[in-house]
Amino acid sequence: MSSHNPQVALKAVESGAIEVLMFSVNPCYDLMPASEDVEQLWNEENYEGHLTNMDSDRQRLYETCQRLGVGITVMKCFGGGDLLNAELSPAGVALTPNQCIHYALSRPGVAVVLAGAHSVEELKQSIAYEDASDEEKDYALTFASFPKISWQGHCVYCSHCAPCVKKIDIAYVTKFLHLTEAQASIPETVREHYAALNHHAGECIKCGVCETRCPFGVAIRENMTKAAQVFGY
Repeated sequence: MSSHNPQVALKAVESGAIEVLMFSVNPCYDLMPASEDVEQLWNEENYEGHLTNMDSDRQRLYETCQRLGVGITVMKCFGGGDLLNAELSPAGVALTPNQCIHYALSRPGVAVVLAGAHSVEELKQSIAYEDASDEEKDYALTFASFPKISWQGHCVYCSHCAPCVKKIDIAYVTKFLHLTEAQASIPETVREHYAALNHHAGECIKCGVCETRCPFGVAIRENMTKAAQVFGY
C-alpha cells in the first residue's frame, strides 16, 4: 500500500492485510500532522512558525511497522528536492542527499529508500551513500541548526551521545524503549533485539557524559532508567 497520511497508513498496517508500506519520510514531513490534503505537506504556510518535534501519528506508524514486521519503502526523502536547496527547504537549511537518506533509514520500520533523480549525476549522488563516511551521513548537527524547526528533547537515534563509558548502544536502547512505550506488553521481537545487545540499560552508571554530547538535550539518563525498568535489566 502507498500513502501520505499516517493515520490511514496506521490502520492499514494494524489490519494485518499488508506487508509493505510505501510512505513519505523526511525530517520536515515528519513534523506535519495527518491531512487528507497531501498538498499540505508542501504548503509553505505550515512551516512559517517554529515547529517542534515529530508528529505523534507518524512516530506511532513507524514504531508499529517495526513491531509488526511491515517494511516501509520510503518516498520523498528529499521532499521533491526542496530539502537539498536552502532557499526551498522548509527547514531554512539545505541537507545533503546522504543526510536525507540516512535520516529515513534511521526510522523504525524502514527497509529501503527509493531516491528519485532527474539526471545521472543525481543518481550517482544517491548511490554514493553506500560508500559515505559516518560524518557525511550525520544529520544531527544540521538539524540542531534549523532556524524554523526544533527537535529539542527528542531522540532522533543519531548516536552523537556515543561512546558510552559502559559501552551501551544508547540509540538502540532508546529506539527499543520507544517501541514498547505505547504497548500493553513488550513485543517479543523487540524483547529479543534488546536481549541481543552486548550491553543493557541497567548497566548505566548515570555519569551524564552522553547528555553533554546530545545536540537535542535528550534526557538520556532518564530514558536508560525507564528502559531498565521496562526490560528488567
